[in-house]
Parts: sequence; C-alpha cells; structure tokens
Amino acid sequence: MRADAVFVRDGSQHVRLPVSDILFIEADDNSTHEHTSQRRYTVPRMLKDVLDELPPGRVERIHRSYAVNLDRVKAVSDKGMHVGDRWLPIGRSFRDEVRKRLWLL
Repeated sequence: MRADAVFVRDGSQHVRLPVSDILFIEADDNSTHEHTSQRRYTVPRMLKDVLDELPPGRVERIHRSYAVNLDRVKAVSDKGMHVGDRWLPIGRSFRDEVRKRLWLL
C-alpha cells in the first residue's frame, strides 16, 4: 500500500515529504530531484523507481526527464506546462496520456 508521503534524505536524516508538496520531479542521470515550493531534494534513484513508489494518479510522467504533480499544474500548451515558476516540456509520446489525465476540453 502506498502512502501520501515519502521519506527523503536531508543531510544525515530522512524527512517526511508529502506527495502534495511535490511540484515536479526531474531526472538527472541515476538520481532525481524532487522540487517543492520551498526547496529541492535529491534522491539517488532513477525517475521510474521513484514514480513506482508514489501513489498512483497523483504524479504523472510528462517527459523522459520530468514528472509533475497534476494538482500543481498552472497552465498547459501542446508542448509544455507551467508548474510552480517553471515551464516543463511535454514529450510527444506522453501528450495523449497527459491530455486524458488533465481532462482538457
């Protein structure tokens, strides 16, 4: 059973990070960066592995390097979306699924 929060390393300890606080997740080689409105956490795991640990339906992969918390999306175009203060690209192979998940009219 998946929880609504994950624990991420912060120095010498692990801190609770509610999934609702995550704006987006960015892949960086064999690690990922979980971006919140307050800060960025780096986790030494691949994006796919991180997404497998999150509750289904909350965070959606939109590009080979990015996944977003759909509740935190501000605006969407055919090629990208605004999440927080960042514009993130939507990969062609992910567009149809993103459209379905966002209920675009």
